[in-house]
Amino acid sequence: MITNRYMGSVRFAYTKTALIFCLIALSAGCSLWSRGASDAPAANGQALREDVTSEVFPRSQTAPYVGQIKSVRVYGNRDRTDTGIDLAAGKLYSIMAKGRVFLDSEDAGRGPSDRVFVKFIGDEVQGPVFFNEIGDTFVAIAPGRLYLGVNDKRRSDNTGYYDAVVVTWDTVDYNLIADFLKKLHERYPGHPGITQAYMRADKVRDLTAARAHTAQEIEQTRERIHALQQSAAQKGVPKPEEREVQQRELEQRLAELTARQSQLDRLDQQLQQEKAHSTRLSQELDRERKEKERMHKLVTEGKTPPLLLITAPEDGHKSESGSVRLTGAAEDKRGLKTIDIFVNDRPVPIADTRGVRHVAETGPRRVNFDRKIQLDEGENQLRVVATNIDDLTAERSMSLQYYPKRRNVWAVVIGINDYPRLPKLKYAANDAEAFYRLLVEENRVPAENVTLLMNEQATLVNLRSTLGTRLKNAARENDMVIIFFAGHGATERDATSPDGDGLEKYLLPYDTDAADLYTTALPMGEVGRILNRIRSERLVFIADSCYSGASGGRTISVTSTRANIADGYLDRVAGGRGRVIITASSANEVSVEKDELHHGVFTYYLLEGLRGTADTDRDSMVTVDEAYRYVSDQVPQATGQEQHPVRKGSVEGNLVLSIVR
Repeated sequence: MITNRYMGSVRFAYTKTALIFCLIALSAGCSLWSRGASDAPAANGQALREDVTSEVFPRSQTAPYVGQIKSVRVYGNRDRTDTGIDLAAGKLYSIMAKGRVFLDSEDAGRGPSDRVFVKFIGDEVQGPVFFNEIGDTFVAIAPGRLYLGVNDKRRSDNTGYYDAVVVTWDTVDYNLIADFLKKLHERYPGHPGITQAYMRADKVRDLTAARAHTAQEIEQTRERIHALQQSAAQKGVPKPEEREVQQRELEQRLAELTARQSQLDRLDQQLQQEKAHSTRLSQELDRERKEKERMHKLVTEGKTPPLLLITAPEDGHKSESGSVRLTGAAEDKRGLKTIDIFVNDRPVPIADTRGVRHVAETGPRRVNFDRKIQLDEGENQLRVVATNIDDLTAERSMSLQYYPKRRNVWAVVIGINDYPRLPKLKYAANDAEAFYRLLVEENRVPAENVTLLMNEQATLVNLRSTLGTRLKNAARENDMVIIFFAGHGATERDATSPDGDGLEKYLLPYDTDAADLYTTALPMGEVGRILNRIRSERLVFIADSCYSGASGGRTISVTSTRANIADGYLDRVAGGRGRVIITASSANEVSVEKDELHHGVFTYYLLEGLRGTADTDRDSMVTVDEAYRYVSDQVPQATGQEQHPVRKGSVEGNLVLSIVR
């Protein structure tokens, strides 16, 4: 639900292709509305067609962007009723109804008869109007006369009717549409169809405005942060301390706006899924009607369609991987011609399919098929159609769901540029912010599940508290945990180091004192203990930092003597079940930042890979293995073979790190 504080005062126009769909389900249990409709059928079989705008709404108060208003009674025992309205392609129109049709004498109001209340444009059925709801706004996908009717082969014994109000719009601005529907609602507060149509239009208007307003605020905030960063090289105001405070406030505001945008995007996705579900139900009803007609014809001609059997998947199957295995067989005594597969009415290429192929005119009597099918996120309609040489078809369809299991992802993202007592970095904060946006905006991890610690927020106390307490308490055994760190690393001599190199390795928080790493830095041994405290069996720790002490990278030197660093510390950190550690460089290398990338080189290519470039099998998922292979190829090329990412640890199965949209 969108609250008022998210709305803003600005309203934006909705495009012609926008479709309204369910947000609030309202009851249709109200008395029949009789204004503008005859109580009996017209003698010529047509319902009322004259313009009754003055009866529905006073002409003097009708806004200029309102086209026609018609009131039509649709009887349950008729195929079609002419509304008298001609629609142009792309025209917006609303249908609002109340009433009830009883499909047989045993029907006492239990059956969803509104599912057979359909609309036609010209000769083409456009599907059920409401699906258990009684008010909506549509876009005319083709030109033609608008008819309303009841799609029931045994309609002769139907009783009852719907009183429908149809409004055409000479605008695509949902601010205006919602305003006029509100006036209709106030005039007829007990009419469920008008109430439903108004509530839907108002919700879409608010959602559209909120998304546009939030996107504008995000862009403005980013521009202000960029301007503030640019002013750092200029003399005058603001002073460094003032600039630091301003940037901290802007970054916090940006994080809040990003979280808000993610919530709005999730709501919009839910609405789109609901609309797609309604559309598929509409198509199913139309296919069912055509199938009955076709079977009647076949019986008359003495011909039979092919036999088609689907052994997997089952109807209603739910997937978290984004693909299903389709298996089955088709058979026909006269020979098969083609077998076609559709996902959401989109043909699936079958040239590379073993067992599913186009068959010649004298094709075999039986074809077995076994194929991996990629699904869209959300609801999916899978159809298989077998055609024999008589051009008779058999069709099987099923509903499948694909929802990536991202709701149980927890993450901590850390980025530090402005060390007060260490050399400053340029792009570690950029790395962290971009990784945060990847999780929240593109992977839709709930913003409340992701903690972003930037610069002065990333103190040693905060790191220990966030990683060792809050994350430990939040993440459960079956959840996934991602930790990302971009900042300095360092080593210090320690004869007791278990790595055999006499060095302790540290991640450096914001408040690190190079003269006292033991007290103010986070040793990698403690990082390993923190990770072992987390119960999750799927944990990925990513560090864009290094320990070599060389200049020009994300590392500092605290001694005058450099030593070779053993990479055994990574095995220590990755120890335990379900732990994967990926670092930007090997033990004795430098993690490089580049001005032309505005990122650390490793993070730049990691983000690029997670957005889809690393998806080598094109299954719309980037696993840890795919991401690591990608950065292992790209980072050495970009650094002249001077930086090589390292991976340690493993988990069972494929660990998905990103969903490609």
